[in-house]
Amino acid sequence: MFQSEKTMTLIMLLVPFVWALSGVSAKYLSFYISEDEVVVYRFFLSALSTFPLLLWMKIPMKISLKNFLFCIFLALFLIGNYRTYFMGMQRGAVGLGAALVTVLIPIFVYIIMIFSKKSKPILKDWLALAMGVTGVALMLNLDQMNLEKLVTGGNIYFVLAALTYAMFTVAASYMRNIHVLTINFYVCLLGLLIDWNLAFDSNHLSSLGGMNYIFWINILFVSVIAGTAITAVYYTGLRIIGSKKSSAFSILTPFFAIALGAIFFGEAITFTNAVGVVMAVLALFVLNDLKLKNMIPYR
Repeated sequence: MFQSEKTMTLIMLLVPFVWALSGVSAKYLSFYISEDEVVVYRFFLSALSTFPLLLWMKIPMKISLKNFLFCIFLALFLIGNYRTYFMGMQRGAVGLGAALVTVLIPIFVYIIMIFSKKSKPILKDWLALAMGVTGVALMLNLDQMNLEKLVTGGNIYFVLAALTYAMFTVAASYMRNIHVLTINFYVCLLGLLIDWNLAFDSNHLSSLGGMNYIFWINILFVSVIAGTAITAVYYTGLRIIGSKKSSAFSILTPFFAIALGAIFFGEAITFTNAVGVVMAVLALFVLNDLKLKNMIPYR
């Protein structure tokens, strides 16, 4: 796609920006539809847009039974992620919410890897983890919050969204001999079938004809651009500029998210929240030394 390292480095700046902007789109979609609808529509459009991309890039669609079974679990984790992230956006702040999810995912991944014995932490990693957890606590204002406020403010849903995507990430790392876009296609297809049969009311489809251009722009953006296209760009970047440089770009996502929340919704964060974001991002610089290059990125 893009073979020049210099060109790819510039293009990779789009990745964290698009991931952050997808939070803005999710917020706008919350004014139109429920979490039941967004899951089905997003899976359908992502699968539909991934299929021609697989053909164009000549990526094999063959999948082993083991990888197919993994895809079922991945679909369940992604259903949980889509639902909780959207529920958080319905109730909470776009900028801080998207930033919170972004910094929590690698922290949860690291903790899961410790318990699964895939990682043997050293002192600097423990210190980074402690700093990251402290930063997240400051972002959540845990010193002045109870469970009720965590729920009504949407933060508990953002935490669950990060946890389910971390589980998705770790499970995906066990898959072998299959391209990430092939995984994306099967996960979206299976997620569509599962959620359609378990939670979706087909009567919702009748309301699609009355949706305005704002709805269509945002549902296409989160599904096709932030879902399919930017995943292809990210993994092209992994191949051309390497995993370490590529992962560094994802650390910009919290800052883009907070800026976009302020621009689109006039959101402001407190000094405590800002300190928490900086602490969490600094912790990610250390934790990103983990060998996570085969794992699926957020958004």
